[in-house]
Amino acid sequence: MLFTSGKSPHSHLAQSVFEFFISKYRIESDVEVFHTDLSDDNAFGFTEIDGDEQFIQIHDDLTEEDYITTLLHELVHVVQNENGQFDDDEREKEAYGLESILFNQFAAAN
Repeated sequence: MLFTSGKSPHSHLAQSVFEFFISKYRIESDVEVFHTDLSDDNAFGFTEIDGDEQFIQIHDDLTEEDYITTLLHELVHVVQNENGQFDDDEREKEAYGLESILFNQFAAAN
C-alpha cells in the first residue's frame, strides 16, 4: 500500500507511478513517499527501511520527468531491500539502469 505526505507539484503522480511499478514488480512492504526539501542533501531521493514500512524521501521541487524517474529509481530500491540486496554499487547500477527503461514504459502507457 502507498502512503504519501508532504507537498510537491507532482505528488498527484505518486499513486499512478506506484501502480505502474507494482504491475511489473512485487512489493510486500507498505511504502510512504514523503515530499520534502532535499536541497541540503544534494539529492533527488532516498529510501530507507522503517520497520515493516519502506520510507522514500523525494525532493519537493523536481520537474515532472525527474519526479517520475526518481520515484521509479527509489521503488527499485524498495524491491532490492525486500530481496536483501544491500551492496551499494550493485543497487545503484541496477536502479540507474532500470529508471529510464521504466520511465519510457510509464510514459508510453500514460
